[in-house]
Amino acid sequence: SVHADGPQRLRFDRWTLDAAKRELRDSTGQLCPLTTAEFGLLEVLVRNSGRVLSRDRLMDLLKGHDWTPLDRSIDNMVSKLRKKIEAEPGEPTLLKTVRGIGYLLAADVEIIG
Repeated sequence: SVHADGPQRLRFDRWTLDAAKRELRDSTGQLCPLTTAEFGLLEVLVRNSGRVLSRDRLMDLLKGHDWTPLDRSIDNMVSKLRKKIEAEPGEPTLLKTVRGIGYLLAADVEIIG
Protein backbone atom coordinates (compact mmCIF):
# COMPACT_ATOMS: atom_id res chain seq x y z
CA SER A 1 0.00 0.00 0.00
CA VAL A 2 0.98 3.63 -0.35
CA HIS A 3 1.29 4.02 3.40
CA ALA A 4 3.77 1.25 4.09
CA ASP A 5 6.55 2.19 1.73
CA GLY A 6 8.52 5.37 1.52
CA PRO A 7 9.45 7.98 4.08
CA GLN A 8 7.13 8.53 6.99
CA ARG A 9 7.59 12.28 7.49
CA LEU A 10 7.35 14.70 4.61
CA ARG A 11 7.51 18.49 4.69
CA PHE A 12 5.96 20.77 2.06
CA ASP A 13 5.22 24.47 2.15
CA ARG A 14 4.50 25.16 5.83
CA TRP A 15 3.16 21.67 6.53
CA THR A 16 4.60 18.43 7.89
CA LEU A 17 2.80 15.23 7.04
CA ASP A 18 3.46 12.30 9.36
CA ALA A 19 2.32 9.11 7.63
CA ALA A 20 2.97 6.88 10.63
CA LYS A 21 0.85 9.01 12.97
CA ARG A 22 -1.48 10.09 10.16
CA GLU A 23 -1.10 13.70 11.25
CA LEU A 24 -0.67 17.00 9.45
CA ARG A 25 0.92 19.86 11.37
CA ASP A 26 1.73 23.42 10.40
CA SER A 27 5.06 25.14 10.99
CA THR A 28 4.05 26.05 14.55
CA GLY A 29 3.25 22.41 15.34
CA GLN A 30 -0.50 23.02 15.31
CA LEU A 31 -2.47 19.93 14.30
CA CYS A 32 -4.66 20.27 11.20
CA PRO A 33 -7.72 18.04 11.59
CA LEU A 34 -8.25 15.87 8.51
CA THR A 35 -10.66 13.02 7.86
CA THR A 36 -9.15 9.63 7.03
CA ALA A 37 -10.04 10.12 3.37
CA GLU A 38 -8.62 13.66 3.25
CA PHE A 39 -5.38 12.48 4.83
CA GLY A 40 -5.14 9.60 2.36
CA LEU A 41 -5.67 11.90 -0.59
CA LEU A 42 -3.15 14.44 0.68
CA GLU A 43 -0.57 11.72 1.35
CA VAL A 44 -0.92 10.38 -2.20
CA LEU A 45 -0.54 13.88 -3.66
CA VAL A 46 2.46 14.66 -1.45
CA ARG A 47 4.20 11.38 -2.32
CA ASN A 48 3.60 12.15 -6.01
CA SER A 49 4.52 15.83 -5.77
CA GLY A 50 4.81 17.53 -9.14
CA ARG A 51 3.01 14.69 -10.91
CA VAL A 52 -0.48 15.18 -12.29
CA LEU A 53 -2.79 12.45 -11.01
CA SER A 54 -6.13 11.80 -12.67
CA ARG A 55 -9.22 11.22 -10.57
CA ASP A 56 -9.14 7.56 -11.66
CA ARG A 57 -5.53 7.21 -10.58
CA LEU A 58 -6.31 8.87 -7.25
CA MET A 59 -9.21 6.48 -6.71
CA ASP A 60 -6.90 3.54 -7.49
CA LEU A 61 -4.34 4.78 -5.00
CA LEU A 62 -6.98 5.39 -2.34
CA LYS A 63 -8.10 1.79 -2.10
CA GLY A 64 -10.42 0.97 0.72
CA HIS A 65 -12.95 3.64 -0.20
CA ASP A 66 -16.11 2.75 -2.05
CA TRP A 67 -16.08 4.92 -5.14
CA THR A 68 -18.91 5.12 -7.59
CA PRO A 69 -18.37 5.97 -11.24
CA LEU A 70 -18.65 9.69 -11.93
CA ASP A 71 -17.82 10.19 -8.30
CA ARG A 72 -17.32 13.84 -7.40
CA SER A 73 -15.92 13.01 -4.01
CA ILE A 74 -12.31 13.50 -5.15
CA ASP A 75 -13.25 17.05 -6.17
CA ASN A 76 -15.11 17.61 -2.91
CA MET A 77 -12.15 16.32 -0.90
CA VAL A 78 -9.72 18.52 -2.79
CA SER A 79 -11.85 21.59 -2.07
CA LYS A 80 -12.07 20.62 1.62
CA LEU A 81 -8.31 20.11 1.75
CA ARG A 82 -7.77 23.50 0.11
CA LYS A 83 -9.84 25.16 2.83
CA LYS A 84 -7.56 23.55 5.40
CA ILE A 85 -4.09 23.95 3.90
CA GLU A 86 -4.18 26.80 1.38
CA ALA A 87 -3.53 30.38 2.45
CA GLU A 88 -6.09 31.44 -0.20
CA PRO A 89 -8.39 28.46 -0.95
CA GLY A 90 -9.94 30.39 -3.86
CA GLU A 91 -6.52 30.77 -5.48
CA PRO A 92 -4.73 27.56 -4.60
CA THR A 93 -0.96 27.47 -4.89
CA LEU A 94 -0.46 23.96 -3.46
CA LEU A 95 -3.30 21.77 -4.71
CA LYS A 96 -3.54 22.64 -8.37
CA THR A 97 -6.27 21.57 -10.75
CA VAL A 98 -5.03 20.49 -14.16
CA ARG A 99 -8.07 20.98 -16.36
CA GLY A 100 -9.39 17.83 -17.96
CA ILE A 101 -6.79 15.67 -16.24
CA GLY A 102 -6.77 15.83 -12.48
CA TYR A 103 -4.75 17.31 -9.65
CA LEU A 104 -1.20 17.83 -8.54
CA LEU A 105 0.65 19.06 -5.51
CA ALA A 106 2.75 22.02 -6.67
CA ALA A 107 5.25 22.14 -3.83
CA ASP A 108 8.74 20.94 -3.08
CA VAL A 109 8.60 18.03 -0.70
CA GLU A 110 11.41 17.47 1.76
CA ILE A 111 11.88 14.10 3.41
CA ILE A 112 12.54 14.48 7.13
CA GLY A 113 12.65 10.82 8.08
